[in-house]
Amino acid sequence: MRKQYEDDTEFDSSLKKLDSDFMWKTKQKQELKNRIMTDIEQLEFNVGNKTNESSFTNMISLTRKLAYVGIGLTLLFSLFIGSAFISPAMASIVAKVLPISITPNFSNGQHNPDLTSLLFELIEKEGYTVNYVGITPSPYTIEISLILEDTTLKQATDDLEPKVSNYLYENGYDKYELKVSEAVETPRDELGDETSSLYDKVNKIVKEVFASYGYAEEADYELAGINESWFSNIVTIDIPEHIQKSTEIIADIEKEIESQNLDVKDIEVNTFNLEYRQQDNRWAYIASDIYDAMAGKSTYQLTGVSYRVKNGHSYVSIKTDWDKPPSEEIIQEIELAIQEYLALPETKEQIQNDNYTIQFLLMNEKSFVKITN
Repeated sequence: MRKQYEDDTEFDSSLKKLDSDFMWKTKQKQELKNRIMTDIEQLEFNVGNKTNESSFTNMISLTRKLAYVGIGLTLLFSLFIGSAFISPAMASIVAKVLPISITPNFSNGQHNPDLTSLLFELIEKEGYTVNYVGITPSPYTIEISLILEDTTLKQATDDLEPKVSNYLYENGYDKYELKVSEAVETPRDELGDETSSLYDKVNKIVKEVFASYGYAEEADYELAGINESWFSNIVTIDIPEHIQKSTEIIADIEKEIESQNLDVKDIEVNTFNLEYRQQDNRWAYIASDIYDAMAGKSTYQLTGVSYRVKNGHSYVSIKTDWDKPPSEEIIQEIELAIQEYLALPETKEQIQNDNYTIQFLLMNEKSFVKITN
């Protein structure tokens, strides 16, 4: 449950006066409406300029003002309903406050769609051909690129903005600005196509050779790469430190590349710690799961995420723009959501026996939530 207003008694008392207060003359109603709209316009301006206060805090402040002048939430929501749709700034005022739900990236062997995938599907259902949907965190922006044929960009924007805005609102997202653009055709990248084909062939060779030496599990990782140029292609191969006969493996890879007459001028070999890379890969998903559950929601004020593995210990840092710790209710909600997520079978499978520390940081990088095993 969210923290209630400190002055609930005064707020409830104001609401009880609605019946009598609505019996004002037309002139009085218009004057009041002008005052309300001035407050809303000022709040939209503040949100657009990213004040330090959260949108949720601004909502409380505005709601109190409305209650004090005698019309409460009823008139505020009637003003919203009268609009054709909720603008991004308005959505930030009334966005739903939903419980945190941290969903594993993979569950029951299937990939769970993230916000970009869900928006991609939503837009396609509206009959549009989507080039891409992208999200940038600073500032929070959702970029929608469309391939348009029978409609203009303005028509598509006017159609999609309210639908996407309302979808975000229904799911608790209130910090995203929408940008809709038309995809511009670019010349076919012949060099890129050739490199992609070369990579596929080299990657297949590397996997087959590693498997032939009994290292099929290691071959499941990306062990090959291509450094391309106009005049030469260099294959980079990563070999786990524990692998024996690495010299023979590389020699067999070179022979197979030559036998297929592939355009490769040289091979560079790097070694790595497989356990470290496996742990690093696992925690990339975990860090993303936690961040994605709260990103784009002003209640939590997230600004970024980072993770690292050091001496077998995994560290996840969720960055916020809080200058001081949020309310105890928010802290408890974050902690509970993370503990529930860590207890899921899918998450336990990802974590295995890793030691870890998950923390949420203030702007000065001091921790206000820390969960460790």
